[in-house]
Amino acid sequence: MDVVVPYASGGGADNWARFISPYFAKAIEGIHRFQIENVPGGESVTGTNAYVADGNSSGQQILVASGTTYINGLLDRENVEFDFSSMVPLALSGMGSALCANRKSGIRSVEDLLNKGREATFGGISASGLDLVPVLAIKVLGGSVNSVFGFEGSGEVRLARERGEIDLDFQSASTYISQIEPLIEEGEAVPLFTVGMLEDGEVGRDPAIPDVPTLEEVYRDIHGRDPSGPAYEAYHSFVNAGFFYQRAFWSNHGTSDEVVDTYALAVEALNSNEEFLEEAKGALGGYKLMPGKGNVEQIRDALTISSENLAYVRNFLIQEHDAVLD
Repeated sequence: MDVVVPYASGGGADNWARFISPYFAKAIEGIHRFQIENVPGGESVTGTNAYVADGNSSGQQILVASGTTYINGLLDRENVEFDFSSMVPLALSGMGSALCANRKSGIRSVEDLLNKGREATFGGISASGLDLVPVLAIKVLGGSVNSVFGFEGSGEVRLARERGEIDLDFQSASTYISQIEPLIEEGEAVPLFTVGMLEDGEVGRDPAIPDVPTLEEVYRDIHGRDPSGPAYEAYHSFVNAGFFYQRAFWSNHGTSDEVVDTYALAVEALNSNEEFLEEAKGALGGYKLMPGKGNVEQIRDALTISSENLAYVRNFLIQEHDAVLD
């Protein structure tokens, strides 16, 4: 069994694939090993294009997709040659994330961030990747920041914030728990808000970071009403794809129901395996796996964006964050 990972080794999606693949190998009869094949380049576009062009739908070769892959697709970039609305999801997992500030920056709350405006510096990897979500979130709240993109990875961003080279960064729930919570306890970092997690169609607090409010809660505290408008609609489109269905196994169009059923049974088995759930806390952030079977429509809806929201986001990135999208 070949697993195409369109990222370099050592990143979040690669680590997820390497952790979870052996468990699926044990859970699926007749599969003894999942062989990881890294095909990096183009913020995951190169490898994803190659997988789709190959057209394998036998179930013997699957693709790992992540939030960055989805966002590149949603942004309709010229080099994208894949369309997840015609592909087949096999198994997925969500992952929360939190925006944090260096306490020495003087930012102790979201109100401080909004008052500081573009004097506050946000560090990230790419404006057209997962970092789109936090800068859109700040826009939703009525603020704006100076963004610095081009870091090699989230670990490098985190270290830059700890050194005071940037004021803000956005880290996954698993990284928050292992790397940032100790700094919060020491008074060196301040959590501002999370993207939350989807529960029965509604955004609630992230079960992995229950003490930190969601963007929606913060907005209501500041503005006295629920968030709405083009910025929030655009944010919601990208947070669905980028986080609530963040990492997944996919197959090409034409994959049989038998393959889909096989992965659904494996997901069910793993979600009821207490040993797996305990060992998976770091890789899955405490969230359970989701089968593609029975969830296809909601997954495809999450990976679709209206032309109005797309136009808003592309203009926002180009005008406010100097992004090059084509």
